[in-house]
Amino acid sequence: MTERVLVIQMAKLGDFIQSTPLLLNIRRRWPRARLYLAAGEKSVLEAASLSPLVDEAVAVTADGPPANPGVFEAVFVLNSHVRAAGLALKADARAHYGPRLVGGRLQYAEAQRLIMALMVRRELGRLNLADMWRLLCPDSRPTNLIWPRPEQKAGGAGRAGPEGLKIGFQLGCRNHLRRWPAERFADFAAHLTAMLPSPAGFTPVILGGADEKSIGARFTALTEGRVKKPLNLMGQTDLAALGQALAGLDMLITADTGVMHLAAAVGTPVLAIFFGPAFGPETGPYGQGHIIYQTMAACAPCREGAGCRRRQCLETPDPLIAARLARALLRPDEPPVPLLLPPRHRVWRTFSDGFGQNLAVEGQPELDVNELTALAAAEAVRAALKPGYMTDPEVLRRVLKGFRKGPEAPDSSAAAAFWRQVLPAAFKDSPAAADKFIADATAAASLIIKEFYA
Repeated sequence: MTERVLVIQMAKLGDFIQSTPLLLNIRRRWPRARLYLAAGEKSVLEAASLSPLVDEAVAVTADGPPANPGVFEAVFVLNSHVRAAGLALKADARAHYGPRLVGGRLQYAEAQRLIMALMVRRELGRLNLADMWRLLCPDSRPTNLIWPRPEQKAGGAGRAGPEGLKIGFQLGCRNHLRRWPAERFADFAAHLTAMLPSPAGFTPVILGGADEKSIGARFTALTEGRVKKPLNLMGQTDLAALGQALAGLDMLITADTGVMHLAAAVGTPVLAIFFGPAFGPETGPYGQGHIIYQTMAACAPCREGAGCRRRQCLETPDPLIAARLARALLRPDEPPVPLLLPPRHRVWRTFSDGFGQNLAVEGQPELDVNELTALAAAEAVRAALKPGYMTDPEVLRRVLKGFRKGPEAPDSSAAAAFWRQVLPAAFKDSPAAADKFIADATAAASLIIKEFYA
């Protein structure tokens, strides 16, 4: 009888792209299995039908998925809500990974409970969602995002052809709290035009759905006479054609969108603008060499469904700073321009290591107690998710390189006090797990201070 594995992914397109490293590792773990992916979003079902990793996409309606008789070797639940975990109960699976539904409530494995407990202060998180999902699979190995790629990319980052560079602009976003205003995109384009004074310059390529055409029209009007005439692809591409279009770009600028993850998957450098409920270390572009520009209002990162009417965070990313970052992304061989970042602005450049995704900070922020807490917790989370994990000194030095020293070393006891405050409540039934994390994180904090102030 054919082995079968079920993956339940009830989120959106970007989440599916982020789950492809998990799907590849499932393929490695069960090489003869037929892989089913259950989803409710139309875009996810379309993406699954195009993916070489999925054998069958199963549409989930209000009545549940169609019956697929037989036994599953494993079921993977990727979403923290009752409906997804409830679907897993219907599967006759020999192994279950991800949240379980017990007595009408979700239950999590220790490592997942640890991550959720630490999210009381999301701004201290440093774990990309793609790695969290990938590590649900036993014996998983780091890998890139997976999407069918064209045989050859056109151009390449920073290598302009006779018509100049092609820079993609993903102007729209489903959640208005993640949507950078068209005026800011237009100012960014004007600043970047001034920074790339070659005869050909660059052509903006406008991307988005048919329902976002009004945003594209506004961007075109705002940039008239300031930049080259945009190439407008809004509403003209299905998912397969969108992947092809993204692969032909030299760079994409976008907020936190599914298109961002698709661009990363086809190997296009991404400048990701994050604010509001979006937090770059969690859901930023996955892979080597992307740039995340994060700004945080005092209330950020907020809840996804927050009924915010002020929306002040939409204006905080600076188009001039973004243009300088884009130039650095497009011209990696040129000396970097020093960044002077306002308070509560952060810039990270992504890189890959033996664990998965990592972040090198730019802009020389101070290594204060908050940054120390975040970095030390990241090392302890890695140890919780991957048995046998050890901090790599070379990787740690790369992470620390972009920080500047404060007047004195941060106090690691303040970081330990935070962990002792938030973890015991989440581990009442297994206090030893909380104690181990606190010990691992405290040891990591001491190592970071020793390395940085050596």
